[in-house]
Amino acid sequence: GRPKLTTGPTLSDQAYKALREDITTGTLQPGQRLTERGLAEHLGVSPTPVREALQRLEHERLIERDAVRAIRVADPSVAKLRELSLIEAALRGVAARLAAERATAAEVAAIVAACDRAEALADNDDWDETRVRELLEVTRGFHRLIDEAAHTQTLIDMISTATAFDWAFRLKWSVESHQDAASLQRSLEQHRRVAAAIEARDGAAAEEAMRHHTGSRAEAYLAIAAGTTRPAH
Repeated sequence: GRPKLTTGPTLSDQAYKALREDITTGTLQPGQRLTERGLAEHLGVSPTPVREALQRLEHERLIERDAVRAIRVADPSVAKLRELSLIEAALRGVAARLAAERATAAEVAAIVAACDRAEALADNDDWDETRVRELLEVTRGFHRLIDEAAHTQTLIDMISTATAFDWAFRLKWSVESHQDAASLQRSLEQHRRVAAAIEARDGAAAEEAMRHHTGSRAEAYLAIAAGTTRPAH
């Protein structure tokens, strides 16, 4: 099981981080019912820090309370996911612009290296779930490196709220989201364009390339989501 949380002034912070992690990784499923007592037992703490953590998660729209105040993990509709994806594209665009202005030489090198690694993985014909997951980890890392190279915690926090339901969702649909090898190549070329703009210290080009990339990937996932939630004909 999960390691027990240590007591101290930041118990609600720890509870918040642990629960947020469980939601964003899909351990707690969208729509799942939660109780303060159940979560407190799961984390090995009293209900008070859990209550405080849940208030923060509710503020971030990661959990919802219904009319009878029952708590569940938010289950965003396709329309809501689309809205979040537009917010994500805007925020990641800003991150790429700031990274072009602020990234250290080492950060730029790491961003370029992540592109190399993704391309090497995609070159392999042996395309199975493990490889897809590996590639997803690398592309996530690429985006995280750019977010961090922007050197603003506010932006990182905002992106993490906008993308809270992303990982579990993308892991589930990543194979289907690229109709063919050409689609995957396009995505990696877009990464390369972003990296080149950051390396060239061209903030406007980096923002433009990142918004285009984030937007087009979101469209591919949302098309699948819309298709899977519609009743089959």
